[in-house]
Amino acid sequence: MLSANHPFSFILFGASGHLARIKIFPALYFLALKKRLPEHYNIVGFARTKMTDAEFREHFASAVREHVLEVNEIVLAELLIHVSYHAGQYDSIADFKALAVKLRKLEGSEKNLVRLVYLSIPPSVAGATLDNLCAGNIHDKKIGFRCIVEKPVGADQKSFEEVNAKLSSCFKPEEIYILDHYLGKEAVRNIYYLRHANPVIERLLKNTLINSVQITAAESSGLEGRAGYFDAVGTLRDMFQSHLIQIAALLMMRLVNDPKDIKAARLDAVKKFYLPPAGDLSEIIVQGQYGTGLVSGKKLPAYREEEGVSKKSRTATYAAVRLMTRSSRWEGVPIFLRSGKRLKTKETRIAIEFQESATLVGKNETKNRLDIILQGEAGMKLYLQTKLGGSEPKFRPLVMEDPLVCMGDCLVEHSLLLLEAIAGNQQWYLDSEEVRACWRIIDPLQKYLDDPKSLLATYESGSTGPKEADDFIGRFGERWL
Repeated sequence: MLSANHPFSFILFGASGHLARIKIFPALYFLALKKRLPEHYNIVGFARTKMTDAEFREHFASAVREHVLEVNEIVLAELLIHVSYHAGQYDSIADFKALAVKLRKLEGSEKNLVRLVYLSIPPSVAGATLDNLCAGNIHDKKIGFRCIVEKPVGADQKSFEEVNAKLSSCFKPEEIYILDHYLGKEAVRNIYYLRHANPVIERLLKNTLINSVQITAAESSGLEGRAGYFDAVGTLRDMFQSHLIQIAALLMMRLVNDPKDIKAARLDAVKKFYLPPAGDLSEIIVQGQYGTGLVSGKKLPAYREEEGVSKKSRTATYAAVRLMTRSSRWEGVPIFLRSGKRLKTKETRIAIEFQESATLVGKNETKNRLDIILQGEAGMKLYLQTKLGGSEPKFRPLVMEDPLVCMGDCLVEHSLLLLEAIAGNQQWYLDSEEVRACWRIIDPLQKYLDDPKSLLATYESGSTGPKEADDFIGRFGERWL
């Protein structure tokens, strides 16, 4: 059972932000609840908002109560004893030096201590924050150190290289942890283990048997108060740049026998993805933005009517992309990725459609298909065909399914990734080479979407997406599964 077995200080930059409230504070609570934390540890929030320690503890506690179904108040109270706050400016070296003094007082003479710095901050302050981390005595080379950076790093490859140069100039590679929380999800990690433990599935995953692969990440929610972040980022950077590409990589990477080799195999798979040649990028991508719609009897606003969004915003809330891979095993198989907000359902799913049998007598209504549902009602579904009664060769669908329920040592993704960072395990984190390879794919697509001449379709809130997306995949003789 993975636990934090030595003292640590966790310093959260951006502690007053949205991600801290909905993900990081609950993750720390779950670690306390499951008794995974050591006797001595410190949690220090840093943000520009002025708060006392007591006010920040209440801010922390209210977030846990809001986002955790049943809170053990005794556990929460014990956790809050370790929580404190330091207000400061990201561009102030003096504020960082004052934070360093505070950390030394909190840490005392603890041995084998690890300092984890978690950057949950806007890209606009990333450069100044990294400069001050390096020069402001937070990065103490005498103790263990981890710098955790949330994806997407940068807004494109150029800005990523600028941030990466700052990271590399201050920290060693083994101190840099680029976090994609999808890689902390048990269901996503299970893609590798399903392949490894089930040779019958692994033998089917090749281009001579597969017609297409579709990876869908559908969200039923809209902005949820994050207009400032999302309107500047859009769905390509938010969902495709790492999440969907990582899922595709885990499915298509070479199978390795040692889990320690997963990271290298994943990188190799990402490097082999490419955008198919096209006279115009509209042949391989379609974008959309949600309009108004009636959901559960309630009329919801269009994206441009959301608070904090410009009436002229061209930010895509939906996109569908066609990728290919140079992997000899998968070469020629089209990979369709799609993601959108304010859709009919919330689900993340891989759909692997197999080729029709060349010798089949009679007509199938549907092709064989394997679905791996990663989010929503997680599980596996295998779509087969069986003959109807009678002398005619007619068939009906046969669906074999089973839920993928985490059993045993289960943790939410941020809890698991934090424990792995404390332990110094980078296996399920990204490195600069992997992020660079992802930006290589996304940059030309984002540039196309940013062109005011590119088509921005509108789709109804609560629908399955824009009609143009159906037309897009239809041009390749496919349909969304």
